[in-house]
Amino acid sequence: MKEFSVDNFPNIGAVMCSKMIVDEDYKPLFIFREKPINDNDSGWRLFSGFESDEYSEDSENFGIYDPKTILAIDNSISSLLLYKGIGSVWEREPGLEWKEVLDYPLEDDFMVQHQLTDNWNLSINNVFIRSKEEDTIMYTTNDKTLRLDIWNYDGKTKEDIVEEKKVEIRDRNAGNEIIKKYELNQGNRIKIGFHIKEYDQQKDIDYNLICGFCVVDNEILNTFFYFNDDKDLDWALNTWKMIEYK
Repeated sequence: MKEFSVDNFPNIGAVMCSKMIVDEDYKPLFIFREKPINDNDSGWRLFSGFESDEYSEDSENFGIYDPKTILAIDNSISSLLLYKGIGSVWEREPGLEWKEVLDYPLEDDFMVQHQLTDNWNLSINNVFIRSKEEDTIMYTTNDKTLRLDIWNYDGKTKEDIVEEKKVEIRDRNAGNEIIKKYELNQGNRIKIGFHIKEYDQQKDIDYNLICGFCVVDNEILNTFFYFNDDKDLDWALNTWKMIEYK
């Protein structure tokens, strides 16, 4: 993983930060990333941990800053700001290492159902940002991304399509690159997929990719789950399993 100095830190968008950190020489001890409010917002919110309720309720006590301004004060958060996604929360005691907080309630942290087409439904956490480009739908938190598109196979049953995908997966695994293969029979749909790892040259990290295919008669919903942290495997598999066809 690359080490980023203040000068070469990438443009991730602005952060909202307590003025205790910027003006009063405190270090950040509690940070979280919520859904950005605009394209120039990274979603990161930074606190010293010493703000009172009264202090936090006054918007004048917070400012919008370039991340480089904060990194010049404390560079220990560089990897968190760059690699951790929307919905993540981190804290530390003074002088100690950062630890992830798993039970802090964020405003957008709840499940929603999206109607992808007349027939396909997806349940996913509301912290994901949705976008659409031509026939591809994307959901991302920065460290987790789901890409979906639909292919038509007119005149082919789901069993025919599954057999074709099995051959493709078998051919791909000839180089032993597949970590695990999956197959689920969910009544009116069959799901088949595989798990591999790939390399992000820009960030200099390995990431996980699950290619999952949701197959019905004459049609396949392609799902591609990208995630940095191995612990998010359950997120990918559970999201894939919950995709419904009516």
